[in-house]
Amino acid sequence: MTWTKELDEAAVLATKKGCWHMLLFYLLCGLAAIPTSFLVFSQVFTNASPEHWCAPPSELESLAFPDEMLRNLTVPQEKGVFETCRSYSLDMPVLYADLSDYFGIKNVTNVENGTLLFLKIKDLILSSEPDERYEKIQRVQDAIVAVRKEPTACTNSWIFKTEHYTTTLVTEFSLVCDKEWLPRTGTTLFWVGSLVGNLFFGWISDRYGRRPTILLMVFLEVPLCILASFPGNYWGYIALRVLGGLFFPALYQQPFILALELMPPATRTHTGIVVGMLFASGMCLLALLAFLIRDWFYLSIAISLPFVVLFGYYWLIPESPRWLVGRGRIADAEKVLRNLAKKNGIVISHGFLLELHKKIKDEEAEAELSIMPTANGLVLLHEKDELVDRKINSMFSSKNELRNNGEHDVENKENLEPRLLEGGDLIQKSRSPRDAESIKEEVIKLNQKDLIQNPDLQQRNTQTEYSFPNNLRSKSLQIVNRIILKENQDIPDKRKMDDENSEGDYRASPLDVFRYPNIRKKFFILTFNWIALGVVYNSLSYNTPNLGVDDYLAFFIGGAVEIPSYFIAWQCMERYGRRWVLCIFMNVGGLACLSCALVPEVWPWVIVSLAMLGRLCAAASFAVFYVQIGELLPTVVRAQAMGASSVVAGIGLLTVPYIVALASVSKYLPLIIMGVLSVMAGVTSLFLPETLNQPLPQTLEDGESFGRSFKLLSCVESKE
Repeated sequence: MTWTKELDEAAVLATKKGCWHMLLFYLLCGLAAIPTSFLVFSQVFTNASPEHWCAPPSELESLAFPDEMLRNLTVPQEKGVFETCRSYSLDMPVLYADLSDYFGIKNVTNVENGTLLFLKIKDLILSSEPDERYEKIQRVQDAIVAVRKEPTACTNSWIFKTEHYTTTLVTEFSLVCDKEWLPRTGTTLFWVGSLVGNLFFGWISDRYGRRPTILLMVFLEVPLCILASFPGNYWGYIALRVLGGLFFPALYQQPFILALELMPPATRTHTGIVVGMLFASGMCLLALLAFLIRDWFYLSIAISLPFVVLFGYYWLIPESPRWLVGRGRIADAEKVLRNLAKKNGIVISHGFLLELHKKIKDEEAEAELSIMPTANGLVLLHEKDELVDRKINSMFSSKNELRNNGEHDVENKENLEPRLLEGGDLIQKSRSPRDAESIKEEVIKLNQKDLIQNPDLQQRNTQTEYSFPNNLRSKSLQIVNRIILKENQDIPDKRKMDDENSEGDYRASPLDVFRYPNIRKKFFILTFNWIALGVVYNSLSYNTPNLGVDDYLAFFIGGAVEIPSYFIAWQCMERYGRRWVLCIFMNVGGLACLSCALVPEVWPWVIVSLAMLGRLCAAASFAVFYVQIGELLPTVVRAQAMGASSVVAGIGLLTVPYIVALASVSKYLPLIIMGVLSVMAGVTSLFLPETLNQPLPQTLEDGESFGRSFKLLSCVESKE
């Protein structure tokens, strides 16, 4: 039994007027987009590595020379580029001897480990007279150059430019040179955390519901983000980031899934587009905040503390009606839809969902009993053998009938099996109910005759199993619902409604994806596309500091170009479908990245323009992809399958920091890798069926039958 059409019609009824459902829609999209954009890309600014070089010896720090002059004297350079991790060592005794008349003894007090120390150090003393000071400075410079030795690793601290960043984690913990791997490792470990969280929260979502999963993530993620602003050391910061990474993919996916399943069919395409636009807006806002707040600590507070208001979602978001139906909780699903309609000012009668189901079931039964002629005079009642059992179950009204009327059920089941009826007497062109009833009587007579002649057929049909939720699991779910979902005790009518209309896929798991060939093929293609899209999109985002322009400006432009990309993707999806639009965007973006290798480095804005075109196409592709994957996977395993696919994609994301780091070898190398991956994903997207104007698959059987025989070069069919 599938509830796809019923739920679509019910969602339309509950949202045909009013604005509450749109407010709820944008609240869910905002939850999926803005906090996650801050969570992922804040590292671009908090872990930024400003231009730096080795600090000069302490004896020279009192000269009050400009930083550029000291760097010229103490830091080696090649082709006008200063080294960041090496400096000239100075023969200080010789320098003291050459400048003995400039050095004086300076008394210094210092506290070390609670002990007051009195120190005497040599210090250069320069005259305050301009002419005399200039002459002495020239002599000091010549003396320093004369006593320089071969460059060695930095022995003192580092000097960081504060033009763009006042402080970052890199400057605070000196994460450069031999420690420069730590920020990159921190980013990688963030994605490692997301791998574990994806599977866990996908399982939690499909087992206990979308609502409790979202609330659990919000109540855990917000405090962790605030705590990440107070690390005792960088390893403590990494640990908090890893814990935060547990929630990122699911925090992006679960509100998206709930919005997708809650809204009517006409709004589903908008879901991925709105989420994408808000995500890009969050990136622009992050760049603006980072530009205004150039201290990593205050920036971290500004992008985490305000999200305490998300705790208010406890009173706002409902459970997914599709998830409830998938668990056999028809009454609860109807309650959610009626509450949604009530807040929209719409009054819907009690039991309307079952009335819709009965109406659609009767229409399907009548269609199945319609006899269609074939070329040789034979007639076919039903052509889909693999869906017979599911269709038969929908004809049974309750468990008691299953138990007490076994023989009669077997007869009814056999009467509806697909059969070839010889002769032309039963060929009817009329579709009236009276004709359908007469045809049904004739078919029953023929089928009863076949049952008598073929006892094995009747024995085979009696072996159908019907399973329902066990008592222990039902009790555990009731406890969770009472605590988290604020639901009352089940009433007898509600239990009867649920038991009579329960779907058979309530125990579906991610492993069921691999049991069905068509679903398995789609899952593998979607997973590869997710890997390619994730690597390309995140690499382009993290690669902005390597484009040769201002970090804040490049990141802001990257977010800004994404906003129109989602609108373009939206319009293209509505008209041309998913697969061809995804293919074109991915290939155009890939070619734009590959074209960067043909541009000389002296034209940085041309490289930036091509990289932003690739970013635009990658963002548009992600918008199309998120709608596509949600429409291809059936409801009963949607969250778990998306979680599993995201885990595999997350493994690919572990390479992002290292792909970006290849810019130290060649500025073009990361862009070439992104271009190749993008083109490959564009080609594989053509092997997925089109989902535009198609119903959302509810059960595993729906997912298996959907797109089984599409043509590779086919285009979208217009909706009549």
